Amino acid sequence: MFKALKGARHARPFAPWRIVVWLVMLLAALGFVINTYGAILAANAIGALSAEAIAAGGPDPRILTAWSLGYALAAFAVMVLALGTLRWREWGRSAMRVVAGVLAVWAVYTAVVAFHQAQEIGVVLSQAGLPPELLARGMKTRSILMMGVVLKAISVPVLAWLAWVLGSVSVRQQFAQPVL
Repeated sequence: MFKALKGARHARPFAPWRIVVWLVMLLAALGFVINTYGAILAANAIGALSAEAIAAGGPDPRILTAWSLGYALAAFAVMVLALGTLRWREWGRSAMRVVAGVLAVWAVYTAVVAFHQAQEIGVVLSQAGLPPELLARGMKTRSILMMGVVLKAISVPVLAWLAWVLGSVSVRQQFAQPVL
């Protein structure tokens, strides 16, 4: 009796792309939290720095606040699109294809920049006469940059695959089924 009231459920096959969309959504949520916190800290610093200090070449917290807010809003948009995709919404699927492509291109760009920064740090660290604490800090920074490059190198084919698979016929057909 209750099955008739609920309606027939259409079973969808296991979809590995959903795992990748979940990861994208979770990483976007992490980015949202980090950048929102960064925007709050930068906004608090606006009153702490004088106009003279900024004019003398000091960092402008307004620029940092704007970038952090921009990243937080972009991360929120990615979370919404990923959730729409996970809820089998067609608009989420088509938008998530674009997001995956943009994130893949962004990962390539930032990996190249980080790799060049790690090379520059390596050149500085190869100089003789550096204090041991500066050498240790530089090695740690270089290791973090290189780990980021490796993770981005792994993420590029995964994101490209996600963009491709969300456009495949089999996935589009799954989204054409009614959602209950």
